[in-house]
Amino acid sequence: MEIARNLFCFMPFMVCLCWFIIFTLQIRKNDSAKRWLTLFLGVCSALYLCHALYFTMGQTVLQNAIWVLCSLSVYPLYYIYICRLCSRRVTGIMVSFLLLPGLLVSLSNLFFPGEASDTIRKVLFALQIFPICYLGYNHLKKFDRELSEVYADTEGRDTTAVRHLLIAFMLTSLLSTVANIVGKDNVAAHFWSMVIMSILFSMMLFALSHIGFVRKFTSEQFVTDTQESDEVFLPQDTEKNTDNDTSGNAQAERPAEADTEHDFNALGAKIEHLMTERQYYLTPNLKIGDVVREVGSCRTYVSNYINHTSHCSFSEYINSLRVEHAKLLLLKNKEAKMQQICELSGFASETSFYRNFYKFTGKKPAEWIKEQKEQ
Repeated sequence: MEIARNLFCFMPFMVCLCWFIIFTLQIRKNDSAKRWLTLFLGVCSALYLCHALYFTMGQTVLQNAIWVLCSLSVYPLYYIYICRLCSRRVTGIMVSFLLLPGLLVSLSNLFFPGEASDTIRKVLFALQIFPICYLGYNHLKKFDRELSEVYADTEGRDTTAVRHLLIAFMLTSLLSTVANIVGKDNVAAHFWSMVIMSILFSMMLFALSHIGFVRKFTSEQFVTDTQESDEVFLPQDTEKNTDNDTSGNAQAERPAEADTEHDFNALGAKIEHLMTERQYYLTPNLKIGDVVREVGSCRTYVSNYINHTSHCSFSEYINSLRVEHAKLLLLKNKEAKMQQICELSGFASETSFYRNFYKFTGKKPAEWIKEQKEQ
Protein backbone atom coordinates (compact mmCIF):
# COMPACT_ATOMS: atom_id res chain seq x y z
CA MET A 1 0.00 0.00 0.00
CA GLU A 2 2.85 2.38 0.83
CA ILE A 3 4.54 1.76 -2.53
CA ALA A 4 1.28 2.39 -4.39
CA ARG A 5 0.72 5.55 -2.39
CA ASN A 6 4.19 6.86 -3.26
CA LEU A 7 3.69 5.95 -6.92
CA PHE A 8 0.49 7.96 -7.17
CA CYS A 9 2.03 10.82 -5.23
CA PHE A 10 4.84 11.21 -7.76
CA MET A 11 2.78 10.42 -10.89
CA PRO A 12 1.84 14.04 -11.85
CA PHE A 13 5.41 15.15 -11.18
CA MET A 14 6.86 12.47 -13.45
CA VAL A 15 4.42 13.33 -16.26
CA CYS A 16 5.32 17.03 -16.08
CA LEU A 17 9.04 16.37 -15.76
CA CYS A 18 9.12 14.04 -18.79
CA TRP A 19 7.28 16.54 -20.98
CA PHE A 20 9.38 19.41 -19.64
CA ILE A 21 12.55 17.58 -20.69
CA ILE A 22 11.08 16.80 -24.14
CA PHE A 23 10.11 20.44 -24.74
CA THR A 24 13.43 21.72 -23.37
CA LEU A 25 15.43 19.52 -25.73
CA GLN A 26 13.68 21.27 -28.65
CA ILE A 27 13.62 24.75 -27.15
CA ARG A 28 15.47 26.31 -30.11
CA LYS A 29 12.94 24.91 -32.58
CA ASN A 30 9.93 25.90 -30.51
CA ASP A 31 7.82 28.94 -31.30
CA SER A 32 6.96 31.48 -28.60
CA ALA A 33 3.80 29.63 -27.54
CA LYS A 34 5.69 26.38 -26.96
CA ARG A 35 8.35 28.23 -24.98
CA TRP A 36 5.70 29.52 -22.60
CA LEU A 37 4.29 25.99 -22.42
CA THR A 38 7.78 24.75 -21.55
CA LEU A 39 7.96 27.24 -18.67
CA PHE A 40 4.47 26.18 -17.57
CA LEU A 41 5.57 22.53 -17.46
CA GLY A 42 8.69 23.45 -15.52
CA VAL A 43 6.62 25.24 -12.88
CA CYS A 44 4.17 22.30 -12.81
CA SER A 45 7.10 19.94 -12.22
CA ALA A 46 8.20 21.98 -9.20
CA LEU A 47 4.60 22.21 -7.97
CA TYR A 48 3.91 18.48 -8.08
CA LEU A 49 7.33 17.64 -6.66
CA CYS A 50 6.42 19.76 -3.63
CA HIS A 51 3.10 17.90 -3.51
CA ALA A 52 4.80 14.51 -3.60
CA LEU A 53 7.38 15.44 -0.98
CA TYR A 54 4.67 16.76 1.30
CA PHE A 55 2.63 13.55 1.07
CA THR A 56 5.66 11.30 1.55
CA MET A 57 8.19 13.20 3.70
CA GLY A 58 6.47 16.21 5.21
CA GLN A 59 6.97 19.88 4.46
CA THR A 60 9.37 22.68 5.35
CA VAL A 61 8.60 26.41 5.36
CA LEU A 62 10.72 26.96 2.23
CA GLN A 63 9.10 24.05 0.45
CA ASN A 64 5.66 25.44 1.27
CA ALA A 65 6.63 28.88 -0.09
CA ILE A 66 7.80 27.28 -3.37
CA TRP A 67 4.58 25.28 -3.57
CA VAL A 68 2.50 28.45 -3.04
CA LEU A 69 4.45 30.32 -5.73
CA CYS A 70 4.03 27.50 -8.24
CA SER A 71 0.35 26.86 -7.49
CA LEU A 72 -0.45 30.55 -8.03
CA SER A 73 1.64 30.71 -11.23
CA VAL A 74 0.47 27.71 -13.28
CA TYR A 75 -2.89 29.14 -14.38
CA PRO A 76 -1.44 32.57 -15.32
CA LEU A 77 1.33 30.84 -17.29
CA TYR A 78 -1.18 28.67 -19.13
CA TYR A 79 -3.19 31.79 -19.95
CA ILE A 80 -0.07 33.44 -21.38
CA TYR A 81 0.49 30.29 -23.44
CA ILE A 82 -3.05 30.58 -24.83
CA CYS A 83 -2.48 34.25 -25.65
CA ARG A 84 0.65 33.43 -27.65
CA LEU A 85 -1.14 30.50 -29.27
CA CYS A 86 -3.80 32.95 -30.46
CA SER A 87 -1.25 35.47 -31.72
CA ARG A 88 -2.10 37.92 -28.94
CA ARG A 89 0.61 40.25 -27.69
CA VAL A 90 2.18 39.48 -24.31
CA THR A 91 3.78 42.48 -22.59
CA GLY A 92 6.00 42.69 -19.55
CA ILE A 93 3.25 44.59 -17.72
CA MET A 94 0.78 41.79 -18.45
CA VAL A 95 3.22 39.12 -17.21
CA SER A 96 3.93 41.11 -14.05
CA PHE A 97 0.22 41.64 -13.39
CA LEU A 98 -0.45 37.91 -13.67
CA LEU A 99 2.58 36.56 -11.79
CA LEU A 100 3.43 39.22 -9.19
CA PRO A 101 0.48 38.46 -6.84
CA GLY A 102 1.60 34.84 -6.55
CA LEU A 103 5.16 35.93 -5.75
CA LEU A 104 3.96 38.33 -3.04
CA VAL A 105 1.73 35.69 -1.43
CA SER A 106 4.60 33.21 -1.58
CA LEU A 107 6.91 35.63 0.23
CA SER A 108 4.15 36.25 2.76
CA ASN A 109 3.94 32.51 3.44
CA LEU A 110 7.74 32.33 3.74
CA PHE A 111 8.26 35.22 6.19
CA PHE A 112 4.85 35.32 7.87
CA PRO A 113 3.58 31.74 7.85
CA GLY A 114 0.19 31.25 9.41
CA GLU A 115 -3.51 30.94 8.83
CA ALA A 116 -3.90 34.47 7.43
CA SER A 117 -1.31 33.90 4.68
CA ASP A 118 -2.85 30.56 3.81
CA THR A 119 -6.31 32.10 3.56
CA ILE A 120 -5.02 34.76 1.15
CA ARG A 121 -3.49 31.99 -0.98
CA LYS A 122 -6.77 30.07 -1.14
CA VAL A 123 -8.78 33.17 -2.05
CA LEU A 124 -6.31 34.24 -4.77
CA PHE A 125 -6.19 30.72 -6.20
CA ALA A 126 -10.00 30.55 -6.43
CA LEU A 127 -10.26 34.06 -7.91
CA GLN A 128 -7.73 33.50 -10.71
CA ILE A 129 -9.03 30.19 -12.10
CA PHE A 130 -12.37 31.11 -13.64
CA PRO A 131 -11.48 34.50 -15.19
CA ILE A 132 -8.39 32.95 -16.76
CA CYS A 133 -10.34 29.97 -18.15
CA TYR A 134 -13.15 32.22 -19.40
CA LEU A 135 -10.84 34.72 -21.10
CA GLY A 136 -8.67 31.93 -22.50
CA TYR A 137 -11.70 30.18 -24.02
CA ASN A 138 -12.90 33.42 -25.63
CA HIS A 139 -9.44 34.10 -27.08
CA LEU A 140 -9.39 30.61 -28.61
CA LYS A 141 -12.88 30.99 -30.13
CA LYS A 142 -12.02 34.38 -31.59
CA PHE A 143 -8.78 33.00 -33.03
CA ASP A 144 -10.64 30.14 -34.71
CA ARG A 145 -13.02 32.65 -36.32
CA GLU A 146 -10.03 34.59 -37.60
CA LEU A 147 -8.52 31.40 -38.99
CA SER A 148 -11.72 30.60 -40.87
CA GLU A 149 -11.45 33.97 -42.65
CA VAL A 150 -7.90 33.25 -43.84
CA TYR A 151 -7.72 29.49 -44.55
CA ALA A 152 -10.09 27.18 -46.37
CA ASP A 153 -8.67 24.22 -44.45
CA THR A 154 -8.57 25.00 -40.74
CA GLU A 155 -7.88 21.48 -39.47
CA GLY A 156 -4.45 21.33 -37.89
CA ARG A 157 -4.62 25.09 -37.49
CA ASP A 158 -7.67 25.62 -35.31
CA THR A 159 -7.66 25.30 -31.52
CA THR A 160 -10.64 22.96 -31.15
CA ALA A 161 -8.63 20.41 -29.18
CA VAL A 162 -7.18 23.12 -26.94
CA ARG A 163 -10.67 24.54 -26.29
CA HIS A 164 -12.09 21.15 -25.37
CA LEU A 165 -9.13 20.53 -23.10
CA LEU A 166 -9.57 23.94 -21.49
CA ILE A 167 -13.16 23.03 -20.58
CA ALA A 168 -11.91 19.81 -19.00
CA PHE A 169 -9.12 21.81 -17.39
CA MET A 170 -11.68 24.15 -15.84
CA LEU A 171 -13.74 21.25 -14.51
CA THR A 172 -10.63 19.71 -13.03
CA SER A 173 -9.84 23.10 -11.53
CA LEU A 174 -13.00 22.78 -9.48
CA LEU A 175 -11.35 19.83 -7.79
CA SER A 176 -8.25 21.96 -7.21
CA THR A 177 -10.38 24.66 -5.63
CA VAL A 178 -12.14 22.15 -3.40
CA ALA A 179 -8.81 20.56 -2.45
CA ASN A 180 -7.38 23.98 -1.59
CA ILE A 181 -10.38 24.79 0.58
CA VAL A 182 -10.36 21.39 2.26
CA GLY A 183 -6.57 21.47 2.70
CA LYS A 184 -3.74 19.12 1.76
CA ASP A 185 -3.89 17.35 5.11
CA ASN A 186 -7.46 16.18 4.57
CA VAL A 187 -6.70 15.07 1.00
CA ALA A 188 -3.65 13.14 2.17
CA ALA A 189 -5.71 11.40 4.86
CA HIS A 190 -7.97 9.78 2.26
CA PHE A 191 -6.03 7.42 0.01
CA TRP A 192 -8.59 7.05 -2.77
CA SER A 193 -9.31 10.77 -3.03
CA MET A 194 -5.58 11.33 -3.52
CA VAL A 195 -5.41 8.54 -6.13
CA ILE A 196 -8.34 9.94 -8.11
CA MET A 197 -6.91 13.47 -8.14
CA SER A 198 -3.46 12.15 -9.06
CA ILE A 199 -4.82 10.20 -12.03
CA LEU A 200 -7.03 13.07 -13.22
CA PHE A 201 -4.26 15.64 -13.12
CA SER A 202 -1.76 13.24 -14.71
CA MET A 203 -4.14 12.59 -17.62
CA MET A 204 -4.92 16.29 -17.98
CA LEU A 205 -1.26 17.31 -17.98
CA PHE A 206 -0.32 14.58 -20.43
CA ALA A 207 -3.10 15.55 -22.87
CA LEU A 208 -2.27 19.24 -22.54
CA SER A 209 1.42 18.60 -23.23
CA HIS A 210 0.78 16.21 -26.11
CA ILE A 211 -1.57 18.61 -27.89
CA GLY A 212 0.94 21.42 -27.50
CA PHE A 213 3.82 19.26 -28.70
CA VAL A 214 2.21 17.88 -31.88
CA ARG A 215 0.77 21.24 -32.92
CA LYS A 216 2.80 22.43 -35.93
CA PHE A 217 0.89 25.55 -36.91
CA THR A 218 2.22 28.68 -35.19
CA SER A 219 0.82 32.11 -34.50
CA GLU A 220 3.83 33.54 -36.33
CA GLN A 221 2.72 31.71 -39.49
CA PHE A 222 -0.80 33.09 -39.07
CA VAL A 223 0.53 36.65 -38.76
CA THR A 224 2.65 36.19 -41.89
CA ASP A 225 -0.23 34.78 -43.95
CA THR A 226 -2.59 37.50 -42.72
CA GLN A 227 -0.16 40.29 -43.53
CA GLU A 228 0.41 38.88 -47.02
CA SER A 229 -3.31 38.73 -47.74
CA ASP A 230 -3.83 42.25 -46.35
CA GLU A 231 -1.68 43.77 -49.08
CA VAL A 232 -3.52 45.53 -51.91
CA PHE A 233 -2.67 44.15 -55.35
CA LEU A 234 -2.99 46.76 -58.08
CA PRO A 235 -3.25 46.12 -61.84
CA GLN A 236 0.03 46.21 -63.72
CA ASP A 237 -0.79 49.42 -65.55
CA THR A 238 -1.57 51.10 -62.25
CA GLU A 239 1.70 49.90 -60.76
CA LYS A 240 3.59 51.31 -63.72
CA ASN A 241 1.89 54.67 -63.30
CA THR A 242 2.77 54.64 -59.63
CA ASP A 243 6.41 53.74 -60.29
CA ASN A 244 6.83 56.45 -62.96
CA ASP A 245 5.17 59.18 -60.93
CA THR A 246 7.70 61.55 -59.35
CA SER A 247 5.29 64.25 -58.29
CA GLY A 248 3.59 62.24 -55.55
CA ASN A 249 0.22 62.35 -57.33
CA ALA A 250 0.09 58.75 -58.56
CA GLN A 251 -3.38 58.34 -57.12
CA ALA A 252 -4.75 61.12 -59.29
CA GLU A 253 -3.20 59.68 -62.48
CA ARG A 254 -4.69 56.19 -62.13
CA PRO A 255 -6.99 55.22 -65.00
CA ALA A 256 -10.70 55.33 -64.42
CA GLU A 257 -10.87 51.52 -64.29
CA ALA A 258 -8.62 51.52 -61.21
CA ASP A 259 -11.05 53.75 -59.35
CA THR A 260 -13.67 51.00 -59.54
CA GLU A 261 -11.27 48.12 -58.83
CA HIS A 262 -12.83 47.45 -55.45
CA ASP A 263 -16.42 48.17 -56.41
CA PHE A 264 -18.60 45.61 -54.69
CA ASN A 265 -20.34 44.27 -57.80
CA ALA A 266 -17.19 44.22 -59.91
CA LEU A 267 -15.32 42.36 -57.18
CA GLY A 268 -18.22 39.94 -56.83
CA ALA A 269 -18.19 39.18 -60.55
CA LYS A 270 -14.47 38.41 -60.39
CA ILE A 271 -14.87 36.09 -57.40
CA GLU A 272 -17.84 34.30 -58.94
CA HIS A 273 -15.93 33.82 -62.21
CA LEU A 274 -12.91 32.54 -60.29
CA MET A 275 -15.02 29.99 -58.44
CA THR A 276 -17.58 28.89 -61.04
CA GLU A 277 -15.57 29.05 -64.27
CA ARG A 278 -12.10 28.25 -63.01
CA GLN A 279 -13.22 26.15 -60.02
CA TYR A 280 -10.53 27.78 -57.91
CA TYR A 281 -12.01 26.22 -54.76
CA LEU A 282 -10.42 22.92 -55.81
CA THR A 283 -6.96 24.39 -55.12
CA PRO A 284 -5.33 22.40 -52.26
CA ASN A 285 -4.51 24.34 -49.07
CA LEU A 286 -6.31 27.40 -50.42
CA LYS A 287 -5.90 30.69 -48.51
CA ILE A 288 -7.84 33.89 -48.90
CA GLY A 289 -4.55 35.51 -49.94
CA ASP A 290 -4.59 33.31 -53.06
CA VAL A 291 -8.04 34.64 -53.98
CA VAL A 292 -6.91 38.18 -53.22
CA ARG A 293 -4.03 37.87 -55.67
CA GLU A 294 -6.26 36.42 -58.40
CA VAL A 295 -8.89 39.17 -58.21
CA GLY A 296 -6.41 42.00 -57.54
CA SER A 297 -8.06 43.18 -54.34
CA CYS A 298 -7.34 42.99 -50.60
CA ARG A 299 -8.43 40.61 -47.85
CA THR A 300 -10.92 43.00 -46.28
CA TYR A 301 -12.91 43.47 -49.50
CA VAL A 302 -12.88 39.79 -50.43
CA SER A 303 -13.84 38.71 -46.91
CA ASN A 304 -16.61 41.32 -46.67
CA TYR A 305 -18.06 40.24 -50.02
CA ILE A 306 -18.18 36.56 -49.00
CA ASN A 307 -19.59 37.36 -45.55
CA HIS A 308 -22.25 39.65 -47.03
CA THR A 309 -23.41 37.47 -49.91
CA SER A 310 -22.93 33.97 -48.48
CA HIS A 311 -23.44 34.80 -44.78
CA CYS A 312 -20.53 32.58 -43.81
CA SER A 313 -16.78 32.62 -43.36
CA PHE A 314 -14.24 32.13 -46.14
CA SER A 315 -13.60 28.57 -44.96
CA GLU A 316 -17.30 27.67 -44.98
CA TYR A 317 -17.79 29.28 -48.40
CA ILE A 318 -14.96 27.30 -50.02
CA ASN A 319 -15.85 24.01 -48.35
CA SER A 320 -19.53 24.32 -49.30
CA LEU A 321 -18.43 24.57 -52.95
CA ARG A 322 -16.14 21.58 -52.47
CA VAL A 323 -19.01 19.54 -51.03
CA GLU A 324 -21.22 20.40 -54.02
CA HIS A 325 -18.39 19.31 -56.31
CA ALA A 326 -18.04 16.07 -54.34
CA LYS A 327 -21.76 15.40 -54.79
CA LEU A 328 -21.41 15.62 -58.57
CA LEU A 329 -18.45 13.26 -58.50
CA LEU A 330 -20.35 10.78 -56.32
CA LEU A 331 -23.29 10.81 -58.75
CA LYS A 332 -21.09 10.41 -61.82
CA ASN A 333 -18.94 7.64 -60.41
CA LYS A 334 -20.70 5.77 -57.63
CA GLU A 335 -17.91 3.20 -57.44
CA ALA A 336 -15.18 5.76 -56.77
CA LYS A 337 -13.31 5.50 -53.50
CA MET A 338 -13.89 8.22 -50.93
CA GLN A 339 -10.20 9.05 -50.80
CA GLN A 340 -10.26 9.80 -54.52
CA ILE A 341 -13.41 11.93 -54.17
CA CYS A 342 -11.76 13.77 -51.30
CA GLU A 343 -8.65 14.61 -53.32
CA LEU A 344 -10.56 15.60 -56.46
CA SER A 345 -12.78 17.91 -54.41
CA GLY A 346 -9.85 19.84 -52.96
CA PHE A 347 -10.07 18.66 -49.37
CA ALA A 348 -6.83 18.41 -47.41
CA SER A 349 -7.80 15.14 -45.71
CA GLU A 350 -10.55 12.55 -45.54
CA THR A 351 -11.37 13.76 -42.03
CA SER A 352 -12.00 17.25 -43.37
CA PHE A 353 -14.06 15.81 -46.24
CA TYR A 354 -16.32 13.73 -43.97
CA ARG A 355 -16.72 16.53 -41.44
CA ASN A 356 -17.69 19.14 -44.02
CA PHE A 357 -19.91 16.77 -46.01
CA TYR A 358 -21.91 15.99 -42.89
CA LYS A 359 -21.95 19.67 -41.92
CA PHE A 360 -23.52 20.81 -45.20
CA THR A 361 -25.74 17.80 -45.96
CA GLY A 362 -26.56 16.39 -42.54
CA LYS A 363 -25.54 12.94 -43.83
CA LYS A 364 -22.46 10.85 -44.31
CA PRO A 365 -21.40 10.35 -47.96
CA ALA A 366 -22.58 6.70 -47.98
CA GLU A 367 -25.96 7.72 -46.55
CA TRP A 368 -26.32 10.52 -49.10
CA ILE A 369 -25.52 8.16 -52.00
CA LYS A 370 -28.07 5.66 -50.72
CA GLU A 371 -30.71 8.37 -50.48
CA GLN A 372 -29.98 9.48 -54.05
CA LYS A 373 -30.38 5.91 -55.32
CA GLU A 374 -33.73 5.58 -53.59
CA GLN A 375 -34.95 8.82 -55.13
